[in-house]
Amino acid sequence: MCTGEVVAWGIVGLVFGPPAAVWPYKVARLGELVDAIGRKPSGPVEPADWNVALTRILGAILSLVGLNYLVFCVLL
Repeated sequence: MCTGEVVAWGIVGLVFGPPAAVWPYKVARLGELVDAIGRKPSGPVEPADWNVALTRILGAILSLVGLNYLVFCVLL
């Protein structure tokens, strides 16, 4: 059954998933910048390679799940 919650999760998946899959370095860097708030300045903050790869993978999964939710809501 297609509820409002399922549609909302589908929209969230399609809004936040593709940017994380297409631009993982920028999204991971944004996360690192947010994490660095309140620390003593020690130069530029860069994400680790594993963080960029994980961001790309999770972005792709989030995109597919969001698309899956919306497609099955429309078809069923």
